[in-house]
Amino acid sequence: MSNFQDRPPKPPDDNPWRALGLVSAIGVDLGVMLWLGFWVGSNYDQHQGTEYGYLVGLLVGLAVGVVTVAGLIRKYTGAGRK
Repeated sequence: MSNFQDRPPKPPDDNPWRALGLVSAIGVDLGVMLWLGFWVGSNYDQHQGTEYGYLVGLLVGLAVGVVTVAGLIRKYTGAGRK
């Protein structure tokens, strides 16, 4: 029973559920942004008769996804707090 008393306390940010939430949010965020970019690009292709809009949409969606994921990670780690 003394083993429980000898353990150091966990840091407050060492929560596996919080980490799971972050990883899930990153996956959903990137997936939604990529799908949205593809959808907008495909609609552009249909209306303008081009063949490359979906690719541009995917790249823009990826860029937006990376920016939003960086924001999520900043919020999770507390970077930028004073």
